[in-house]
Amino acid sequence: MAPSYLYPWVGKTAWFSTIITVIETLVKQSEEFHERPSVRLLNKFTANGIGMIPGGPVWRSHRRFGMSSIRRFGGNKGVMERKVTDEAMHFIQQLKEFEGKPFNMQKHLSEAVANVICNMAFGRRYDYNDDKFQMLITNILGLAKQFSDWKTNLLIFLPFLCDVPPFTRHVQNIVSTTNPIQAMIGELINEHKSTFDPNDIRDILDGYLESFAHKEDNFVFENCRDFCFDLFVAGTETTSTTLKWALLCLMLHQDVQDKMAKEIDNVIGKDGTASLSHREKMPFSCAVLHEVMRFKTLVPLSVPRSTNKDVTVRGYRIPKGTQVFTNLWQVHNDETYWKNPNKFEPQRHLDENGNFTNSRYVIPFGAGARVCMGEHLARTQLWVFLINIVQRFRISVDPNDPDSPSLNDGTNAIVHVPQAYNMIIHSR
Repeated sequence: MAPSYLYPWVGKTAWFSTIITVIETLVKQSEEFHERPSVRLLNKFTANGIGMIPGGPVWRSHRRFGMSSIRRFGGNKGVMERKVTDEAMHFIQQLKEFEGKPFNMQKHLSEAVANVICNMAFGRRYDYNDDKFQMLITNILGLAKQFSDWKTNLLIFLPFLCDVPPFTRHVQNIVSTTNPIQAMIGELINEHKSTFDPNDIRDILDGYLESFAHKEDNFVFENCRDFCFDLFVAGTETTSTTLKWALLCLMLHQDVQDKMAKEIDNVIGKDGTASLSHREKMPFSCAVLHEVMRFKTLVPLSVPRSTNKDVTVRGYRIPKGTQVFTNLWQVHNDETYWKNPNKFEPQRHLDENGNFTNSRYVIPFGAGARVCMGEHLARTQLWVFLINIVQRFRISVDPNDPDSPSLNDGTNAIVHVPQAYNMIIHSR
């Protein structure tokens, strides 16, 4: 039988029936909607990680471990912030090489964000020129490109197309791109197993071996590999793509960039170190990031969920096993709640006194039981990287580019990615 899909937001409805319905579904009925459907394409390379694994004991144990390990190896005593800041400084040094010349920042952003996760998950950071690291980045970028392709969207909704040319080639390309990433993670798992010391847990991978040592070797290897794959790939591209949108917004709204730079100068100074503690004194910068995440919804239809029992939402009966897609784009763009939602306006997140208002209706990381496990890490990276860039550089469009970038140019697939663009940076 063909799967069913829930769209409680269809048509021009009042904002409470779109935004509130999604919030109520994900939060108040979290337990009923926390399952994941079996998605044939995704199961080919990440069946037992954290993103697409069905609800159940393995998911719950992975979820508990993931939340506790991110706190253990990054959340306590500012360790995470220090690691992100250290990587941001390497990144800033790299950017100085491109000063005054048009260049594409995409690959360099992915390298920096990926290295933060490498540091936490594998206990090491790589030199940007390291061959293995470059292989990793090349395949992550390749995977991101394939997931911003309309064919991937179609394969998720119509899985039988996995066996129909030319979609079979697309599936093969995705699998061949993920294989080297999985292989490298497998090498790191074996390396950690050979040097594992229960009295010296060095990173997330060691923590996984410690937490699941009672399981069979096969279980530990395959599930650990999928867990790290999800953490690494999803964590890298979601954060770096959000930063790409943020920089594009600032390039095309110089007045916003100038106001943000002035706030940074007043609170941190041109030579100070950006910290999460500065957020309380920087309402406009907080509003800019909040607006980027609303204005450019990264995963418009979110990741599919599945009902684990018959459930009723606002009078509609949804049978057990129904696939549910929550339209986050509609949540972020409903005109009955957001005035001029198609415009980039950070001031919409400031009250009459200029204080930042953190709207509960901006939910780029989802909500409920399946809310993004790495949200705190992602928010830390977004803040530290963006503040450091604007603190040190003025970014602008290449005036000689015949194809000037636009905020309207983005892929319409699982992930909403901006078209490749060049920028020019000058020290402030």
